[in-house]
Amino acid sequence: MNKISKENLPQHIVIVPDGNRRWAKQKGLAPWRGHIAGAKKTKEQIQTAFDLGLKCISWWGGSWDNLTKRSKIEINNLFRIYERYFRELIKKKEIYQHNVKVNVIGRWSEIMPKKGIKTVNELIEKTKNHTERKLNFFIAYDGRDEMLAAIKSIIKEAKENRKLKITKDLLRSHLWTHDLPPVDLLIRTGSSDDPHNSAGFMMWHTAHSQLCFPKGFYPDFGRKEFIKVIKEYQRRERRLGK
Repeated sequence: MNKISKENLPQHIVIVPDGNRRWAKQKGLAPWRGHIAGAKKTKEQIQTAFDLGLKCISWWGGSWDNLTKRSKIEINNLFRIYERYFRELIKKKEIYQHNVKVNVIGRWSEIMPKKGIKTVNELIEKTKNHTERKLNFFIAYDGRDEMLAAIKSIIKEAKENRKLKITKDLLRSHLWTHDLPPVDLLIRTGSSDDPHNSAGFMMWHTAHSQLCFPKGFYPDFGRKEFIKVIKEYQRRERRLGK
């Protein structure tokens, strides 16, 4: 493993795996082949996270639009990849050795096939009492859906408690991501020439995030590239709005 200082490690890293389809297109492959290649890199990144002792790491597996508006062939292959990948995680010994809690966040249960839903629920159940580290997968997730759901939940609570005081802490407590720490570092691949966010991804938790847009598509982003970005983060000065 490339040497890296354990000082100033980001406590929560988000990876937005952009560019799987473009990677496949460059190679004359079907789009879903890019997703398979990307899943292999996710495994590599998870092992790197275990090795480095990272406490919380998240991946955006697909937005609601990604999983409802693309071709049926691509979407069905993505669902198969998710199911197979989560099945492997259930059996992965490091999940239990490192006491890792796995969260799957978003509206995935509304659109995934029954087999996939069963696997996700099993993974969540088997790791729900783990407390040392967190792996988070955002599937059929849109930050605007999360914020809207939080507001509706607060309105419902306010009807039952007329003295309810609206605060930042209250809003956060109603988010799907309420038990996740702020995002220190957000990495988006495949966007170095067009750096951007999409669908309000984790808009609350990324308020003070450091952003990184490495060159190359997601299937090009392995262990070496991941460590390089973390080292870059360690060299930066975080002002946190001050």
